[in-house]
Amino acid sequence: MVEPRIHPPPPPTTPRLAPWDAVQELCNKLDRLITLLEGVAPPPPPPPPPEWPGWEPITQKLDELIDIMAGVAPAPPPEWPGWEPVTSKLDEIRNKLEVWVAKEPEEIYKKAIRATGTFYSDRMVNWTKGKRLLLRVDSTLNQSAQIQAIGNIRNTREGAVDINSALTCDANGRITIGLAWDDWQPYIGCKITVSTAPASGDLTIEAVIQE
Repeated sequence: MVEPRIHPPPPPTTPRLAPWDAVQELCNKLDRLITLLEGVAPPPPPPPPPEWPGWEPITQKLDELIDIMAGVAPAPPPEWPGWEPVTSKLDEIRNKLEVWVAKEPEEIYKKAIRATGTFYSDRMVNWTKGKRLLLRVDSTLNQSAQIQAIGNIRNTREGAVDINSALTCDANGRITIGLAWDDWQPYIGCKITVSTAPASGDLTIEAVIQE
């Protein structure tokens, strides 16, 4: 039988010294790091947004706007003038598009010429309105005559000017002289020149205005 043996603890060893110098240096570095970090600390967070006031201020403004608009009533639409202006304008356009209509002939000269000389129509034709004017010459004279259309800005043959050239109306002949817009004068007449005295017949000149 083996007897138990008591094992004594190992002999103590010499403790190792802590590296206090290294620890102190590490603490110094940590202090410097903390100082640097405090200098670049982030800014404080922004303040929270204002609290939502709710819908009450908006509804109040809308109520005020409704009250203002209710006090300003819109102007009523213009009254319908009826169809009269429309039909009047249509009649005006239709009159302008209608076929030109000739007025009744106006006799401006009728004489039994028995001498030589220059004679004038008894009156001037008012051509202040109209598009064309026609002079119709009917002669039963036994001699020819020169017919010259004349025009004036006044209702008189005094100061009248010739329009185009004179035309010859033979003995017992008929001619027409047509005046258009390019020949327009407010008042139109005729000048008759006879070189040989007629022994019979007469000369008639009529004017027709086309409107």
